[in-house]
Amino acid sequence: MTDFELGYTPNNLKKVMKEHSLSQKEVYELIGKTRGVFSKYLLEPENKNFVSMNHKDWVKLIKHVSSK
Repeated sequence: MTDFELGYTPNNLKKVMKEHSLSQKEVYELIGKTRGVFSKYLLEPENKNFVSMNHKDWVKLIKHVSSK
């Protein structure tokens, strides 16, 4: 991946989804979250509704895309 920031960031999440042609639904089902919670992972940290994705879920996603 190019322009990759270290670890989870909303930008990294969007890049992983785009580069692996994953929909939001595919990702939130993979990590066991609701659509509402997952959508907050995509917000910029400055947004008051932003929620940070936990490390366990980030690793699960990265392992999933790495195995393909």
